[in-house]
Amino acid sequence: MQDIDPMHIKDMAKLKNINQADELLQDLKGTPKEGEIKSEYQALKEVEELKRMVEKQSCLLHAFWLMLKDKGATNEEFDKALNEASLLSGRIDYKNSSTCPNCGKGLQKMENKLFTSKCYYCGLEVINNPYKKYDGLDPYNKGYVAKEEEPAPYISDAEAEAQELKESQDIISQSFEPYDVTKDLNFDEET
Repeated sequence: MQDIDPMHIKDMAKLKNINQADELLQDLKGTPKEGEIKSEYQALKEVEELKRMVEKQSCLLHAFWLMLKDKGATNEEFDKALNEASLLSGRIDYKNSSTCPNCGKGLQKMENKLFTSKCYYCGLEVINNPYKKYDGLDPYNKGYVAKEEEPAPYISDAEAEAQELKESQDIISQSFEPYDVTKDLNFDEET
């Protein structure tokens, strides 16, 4: 380990593992630049940890893909979904409107908790799907996909009139009582 200069972060990166770096730091205790070396070493440790986390995520995603493939997903479907996700991740024109299911006010993202929003009015914390903001966005065009309403089933004119007549008769029978004005005005019959 004599050829490694701990004063340069590039040389620290040449170390094979963190144990070697720990040994090197033990040898340097009490030197004037010990604090500087420790901060560079800490940065390297954080980079190593991030590399491990990325490797784990990559393995998890591969496992998910294998599970989807077992359920019948095809490579073409995966390629299409990957392309759409790439297109959507660059978009900034999404609607980000989260409302509290409890009181209907706006939710605020919590920076210290992943995927969590909080209602500052009633205190409810909600875990949100991070991809919900892309719902309804067309990845290939700007803007949202126009929702097409299904047309009502065809009814002939005669059937429509009969249905309308029946509905109006039902309404009248529920709300109308015959009223006899003569009882209120006390008309006497002349003989």
